[in-house]
Amino acid sequence: MSFTRIQGSWGDLVKISVLARLGGAAIVVAMIALGAAPAWADTTVHLDPADTGKTAAAFPVNRCDPNLGGGPFAGEDVWVFAAPRGAGEFRSVTIEFATEGGPQTETITTAPAGDRAIVGDRAWIRTSAGLNASGELVNPFSIITATAVVTGTDGTFDLAQTCPATGGMLPITGPEVGGLTLPQLAGIGGALTVAGLGLVALRRRRVA
Repeated sequence: MSFTRIQGSWGDLVKISVLARLGGAAIVVAMIALGAAPAWADTTVHLDPADTGKTAAAFPVNRCDPNLGGGPFAGEDVWVFAAPRGAGEFRSVTIEFATEGGPQTETITTAPAGDRAIVGDRAWIRTSAGLNASGELVNPFSIITATAVVTGTDGTFDLAQTCPATGGMLPITGPEVGGLTLPQLAGIGGALTVAGLGLVALRRRRVA
């Protein structure tokens, strides 16, 4: 009977066995860690109740950011919302505003739009501030309630800042009147007024 001699010492075999066990343990730990990692599922969150019931002008933090809606604008407010900390990014924001004509719902999505946008963990929207023809701000919007869909954990999101509208006369638009624009008619009226005052002064001198 003959035996095949195994090359190497018992020490080498022990080293190989230990390395194999360590490698297997590392794979198991990695698989457990991956399985336990939190999934970034979309979650619906609500606006902090402390941020409701206020107009843009009444909100304590007034800041106009060119990257978040810009401003200030004549007759338009800008509202900026912040996602909960650690909640990832906004998917959408739905706001119910109180307006002169009753509740009005607006939604901000990731789709491009000129008066609203989502910028990572921030979302902004521009709304009417109730500017009338004489440049007065009347019946501006205020927030009734709002919800948002975010990537991450549950919580509440905040109204981070507002950029309140400014007053000022609205620009004159419309058709010409009798071949002349409204500014031209205003200029002619002013000239006639000055001429009339001059004639009155001349007449008083003659009488004296």
